[in-house]
Amino acid sequence: MTILKQRTSQMLVLFLAVFAGVILGSILHALYPTWAIWKNVTFLQGMGLNSIHSKIFYYILTPFFWLAILGALGLSAVGLVGAPVVLFLRGTALGAILELLYLANGLKGILIALLFIMPYAFSATIIMTLGARETFRFSMQIAGLVCEKTQENLISVQLYVIRFLVLFALLAILGILQCFWFQYGYPVFMNFY
Repeated sequence: MTILKQRTSQMLVLFLAVFAGVILGSILHALYPTWAIWKNVTFLQGMGLNSIHSKIFYYILTPFFWLAILGALGLSAVGLVGAPVVLFLRGTALGAILELLYLANGLKGILIALLFIMPYAFSATIIMTLGARETFRFSMQIAGLVCEKTQENLISVQLYVIRFLVLFALLAILGILQCFWFQYGYPVFMNFY
């Protein structure tokens, strides 16, 4: 299997983990809307309307927390399983938020989600998926070294850390832009809608 096909299949598996989480999250929130986990800002990863109104820095800090978990998982063979699980949890949170917005606001909730939640959620999910891919690759490399299999194209720890620092910087920029968009765009939208 070529490297490009291998990377494409890894990304497909990781995106499927997110998608499966979105489906499950929306179903679980519809069936059990009073679960305490739906109020946990860390689980919701800074997405949603409540976290913005309570503390704006949650938009930046909680995705950092989950990306840091991905980075830490990559330093062991556990990242092979942990990376898809983290993305699945992100999808679950996103599904719950989308279902909540639709339940509370109907079609207006879909429009709010499209304008104010999805651009950031989609962009941050792509960044986290790239982080999960790096986690997966580095974990696979560690697992290969443990099993004493020779590997080509080994990634150094320094390169791994640099890649995650770039992802953190991109996530910070996205979070700041989202905060401004939500802080100033959402009130204008609510006044006109």
